[in-house]
Amino acid sequence: MTKQYSGLAQSDSEDETPTEGGLQERLTELSQRATRRGREQSAGEESPPQSAPKARPNRGRPSNSVVEDAQLDLLRLEQEGRVTHMPLRPESEYPSLLTRIPIFLPGSPRKQQDLLDSDNAIPFETSWGSGRKHGPPLTVYDEDTLIALFRLRKSRLTGRPEDMPVPVAKLFARQNAELVDVHITQCMLTDIQRQCGGSCGGRNLNARLKSVKRLAAQVIEFERASVSDTSRCGTSVKLMEVVWNSYHDNALIYIQFHPSVAHWLEQEYTYINWSIRKQLTNTGKAIHRFLASQPKQYQISIKKLSAVIGYQRDTSEFLRDIRKTMARLVELGWVDAWEIEGNGRRTPYKLVIERT
Repeated sequence: MTKQYSGLAQSDSEDETPTEGGLQERLTELSQRATRRGREQSAGEESPPQSAPKARPNRGRPSNSVVEDAQLDLLRLEQEGRVTHMPLRPESEYPSLLTRIPIFLPGSPRKQQDLLDSDNAIPFETSWGSGRKHGPPLTVYDEDTLIALFRLRKSRLTGRPEDMPVPVAKLFARQNAELVDVHITQCMLTDIQRQCGGSCGGRNLNARLKSVKRLAAQVIEFERASVSDTSRCGTSVKLMEVVWNSYHDNALIYIQFHPSVAHWLEQEYTYINWSIRKQLTNTGKAIHRFLASQPKQYQISIKKLSAVIGYQRDTSEFLRDIRKTMARLVELGWVDAWEIEGNGRRTPYKLVIERT
């Protein structure tokens, strides 16, 4: 399935190639600009009487214009004449591969300590491949953050690996070409939080920024056997690069998704119904995410389903969570019919569903 994009826009400027530190420097400049704007607005107000308490200074909170400046200035400064820029119109695309491996686990991050191997990585093995996840523990909360970032994508950049805002290894260039494609997101931290739902208070924003940082720290190893099972091939992928510039309780965020992730989002994706997902429990979200990538008439053993979403409790609790999730998905109109077959002894438990 291939998604079509339109609106190609390429700069004609011939400025010199930016330095490697240009991106961070530009974000700092944008931060200072926002602060100056706030001070100018404050200075333009009527001065209070001398006897009155001193007014609190304007804290220079960023506005929509700051994001617009970032979108224009970053592209001009970092990519002029080096890459092509094509606007994206994202919907609810999500890499199909990520729906089928236990990366975002329901449950507490603390319980993931028991899953670590000698390299402090979490190994996994499914019918769709095996590998390991390196980095801080991830939960369904972090997957919500990632989906929000996917929905906030702004542009696809195409160019030489070394000319990307964050340089990319040549290994990921297109076949028979020296170019790579990356997707980028430029937004405020509040934009991410609003996508996920909930208030934009300082504590919530701080938790969301920590989630963005956790995602940026991830490296995923994938490995698959050959058809003859005589050899194995694999690679490691860093989901994304991130640069942020904090404005007290808000932040300007720049995200560059790895070329592999950009490819998945254009060629190998599953639609995740965002409105339905937000009405489910954490376990329900994990089950829904996996089933979204499967045929509409589908069956799977409970043991296999538990492994593919990384469920960490016993079977009896999982069966209870499945029943609650399926009942809710029927209520929301996403599932037409379902049942759990088997008795768990001679006949293993199996989930059977039918969707429209």
